[in-house]
Amino acid sequence: MKLTSTLLIALGFLTLANVAQAAVLTTVEWESKPGTVWTYSGTVVDCAVPPSPSGGCALKFTYPAGTYSTSFSAGRAEYIVPGDPTEVYIGAWMRYSNPFTFHPNGHKINLFYLGGISTCRNIAFGYSGNTFAGIPQICWGPGTKNYFQNLGSWNHLVHLNEWHWYEMRVKANTPGVSDGIIQVWIDNALYLSYSNIPFRAAGDTVGFRYIQHSGEWGGGGGTIPQTGYWWVDHTVISTTKIGMPGGAPAGDSTPPAPPLGVR
Repeated sequence: MKLTSTLLIALGFLTLANVAQAAVLTTVEWESKPGTVWTYSGTVVDCAVPPSPSGGCALKFTYPAGTYSTSFSAGRAEYIVPGDPTEVYIGAWMRYSNPFTFHPNGHKINLFYLGGISTCRNIAFGYSGNTFAGIPQICWGPGTKNYFQNLGSWNHLVHLNEWHWYEMRVKANTPGVSDGIIQVWIDNALYLSYSNIPFRAAGDTVGFRYIQHSGEWGGGGGTIPQTGYWWVDHTVISTTKIGMPGGAPAGDSTPPAPPLGVR
């Protein structure tokens, strides 16, 4: 006989796994493109690419040779986050073609947007030259459009045509205090971590309303010299740490003090 959820709780069978699962807002395998609350431009579902460790098809972004830097040069897939949480994670398998040209100033992949504020208060993640970086676009004060980056042993250029798990976390600051958090894990290893991001001014209480897989190439102009592709699979959006599917437990998620040399 199947036990009801109420009876399971009464019997003390509500496990930590159940609680963690409840924090997942959506999981998309990209066998198709789901509708509301997702919106799209310039993306296709590709079932010919070698499958990720999660299997199946993937969302494909194309960077055509000869095109110029634009806000969404390879397309986007946007998710409207229910409840405007103040802490949110996105994880996905990602794969770059070989060849692939990364813009020296900024090649963005995922963006988080605060809701309910007319000026831009958001964070983009991607590559700045050869380093993975967080790019806060905070239009009201210090830190506007700086690159926050941690140097590590990860070299994306030798991992082209391979699937790897990327996970990004943003946590909004106490309004008016520079204590917001951004973090990035690649294959469960922490590569970027800052705890001094001033997303919200004093009096702001909004959370993150939109998350995008965004294939933005550029920042400061330029032309894509050769056609390249980026694939995304098994997208998970959550309000708690996700962790690489099938991987070992993630390392310490406590953010260290911001490193020196921020530019």
